[in-house]
Amino acid sequence: MILGATLVAAALMFIFLHGAVCFYWLAALCSVSGLGVGLGVSFPQWQLFGKSICRVPTKRKVVALTFDDGPDAENTPVLLDLLAERKIRATFFCIGNRVSQQPELIRRMTADGHEIENHTFQHSPATNLFSLRRLRDDLSQAQTEIQRATGRAPAFFRPPVGLTNPRIFRVTGELGLKIVGYTARGLDRRTDVPEKIVGRLLRKLHPGAIFLLHDAGVPRERLLAVATLLLDKLEAGGYQCVRLDELMAEK
Repeated sequence: MILGATLVAAALMFIFLHGAVCFYWLAALCSVSGLGVGLGVSFPQWQLFGKSICRVPTKRKVVALTFDDGPDAENTPVLLDLLAERKIRATFFCIGNRVSQQPELIRRMTADGHEIENHTFQHSPATNLFSLRRLRDDLSQAQTEIQRATGRAPAFFRPPVGLTNPRIFRVTGELGLKIVGYTARGLDRRTDVPEKIVGRLLRKLHPGAIFLLHDAGVPRERLLAVATLLLDKLEAGGYQCVRLDELMAEK
């Protein structure tokens, strides 16, 4: 937003100083401004609007597995079984209204040692367009539901689709939440074979990486195949999977 305002101001000053209405120059500068804002929204790793946690600097071979959009009554329990079998704890960015509908599943996730964090209450596709008030209400409601179900308030927030803007940074700052992006995402909702999904993650594998997958909105068989293959590959490479809060402690 600051970048956009600066460019528009520069364009207006140019027009004033040269005594002509240079609409083409103004249009070009506004286009560049819009592009800059759009890229900042789409790529949180660029940190244009504020600091997103996309990896943690460490020399230890540890990574954080994060799962978005749950809990899912069909998928999440079988994923929990797999993680329990492998003795692995993960971080789940949960949707508040799903948490309120499935408190027993959330209690199981907590009892298994997994970390439950904020992924909005509604998971609306228009979240990035919410006003400050609506965004604050949505995130606060998710905080309340998750704290009621787990006994602790989330410390981290991942916006839907990873999109950020200055309003999101302002509201999360007010609520004491840190925004989490990702090092790599599997794009596991595409109809790709597990090897391709896991390959997207492993191409960016390094100590301190944060991987993004989903425990909702994907076929259960593919979820299990992807998670199993990924865990096998990480173990073969000498990597340990930890929760996000444990990864942050590596700093």
